[in-house]
Amino acid sequence: MITKPKIYTEKYVKKQVSSILDTVISNKDILYIGELFEELPFPRQCYSEWANDFKEIRKISDTIKRIDSILESRVNVAGLKGKANPTMVIFNLKNNYNWKDKVEQELSNPDGNLKTITIIKTNGSKDNTST
Repeated sequence: MITKPKIYTEKYVKKQVSSILDTVISNKDILYIGELFEELPFPRQCYSEWANDFKEIRKISDTIKRIDSILESRVNVAGLKGKANPTMVIFNLKNNYNWKDKVEQELSNPDGNLKTITIIKTNGSKDNTST
């Protein structure tokens, strides 16, 4: 059985993510990763696949992390400064950067004293403490 060859080589992906980073740095108006793919010859999904497929290749994974970090910061700042729709900012941060809602519940224990317990839903990673 012949398997289909991998279309995206390490060399190709390095070149593409480097180009995407250059675009993000040069265009401060870009807030969402999907905006970058309007002019590119591949779909947005490829970016997510590359992040997974090339996570062991430091040059690629570090570049993708930098792109994501820049865009996360930009959308957060745009929301804080009122330059972006707050609802869209919330959805973007939750869906693309693992931000979570903080849920607080007050419970009373048997001795009648109220205790406040903070419950934060995370994906199990200890580094998702941004609020």
